[in-house]
Amino acid sequence: MSTQRIALSMKPWSYFASLVVGALSGLIGTLSHRMGATMPVPYGLIIAFVLLLSSSWWARLVAGIIGSGLHIIGACGIIWLFMGYGPGGDVLIPIASPAFTTLFDRNAGSIWMFGALLLQVLLLLFPARWFADHSSEPLQAAPAQAALTTESEPA
Repeated sequence: MSTQRIALSMKPWSYFASLVVGALSGLIGTLSHRMGATMPVPYGLIIAFVLLLSSSWWARLVAGIIGSGLHIIGACGIIWLFMGYGPGGDVLIPIASPAFTTLFDRNAGSIWMFGALLLQVLLLLFPARWFADHSSEPLQAAPAQAALTTESEPA
C-alpha cells in the first residue's frame, strides 16, 4: 500500500479526531478559564488559550483546513453550550456579574468566548505551507556552495 493511499485512508479518522480534540479542548478550557481571574495574571485564560492553540494547530497539521474547521465547530460548540444556564440555574461562563471586582474577573468569560473563536479563525487563515511536512524532502545545497563544487572539479 503506498503512502498516498495510507494518507487518504487516515483522513476520515483525522477529521473525527479533530472534532473530538476540539470539543475536549473547549471543555478543558471552559473549566479552567476562570482560574486566577481575580489575580493580576489570569493564568487560567493563558492555560486555556495555549491548550486551544496547540490542539487547533494539531488539527490543521493533521487534517488540513477541513480538520481545522471541525476543530472550531467542536470547541466553540462546547464553549457556547456551557455558556447557557444549567439544570440548577448555574453557569460555567459567567459574564459581567456585579460580584466581580477586577477587570479580568468581570471579563474572563467574554475574553474566553470571543478569543477562542478569534484564535482558531486566525489559525485557519495561516498559509498552508506553515503546516506542510518537510521532513521527507532532501536537503538542497545553497547556490553558492553548488557553484564552488562545480568550479573546483577538473575538466
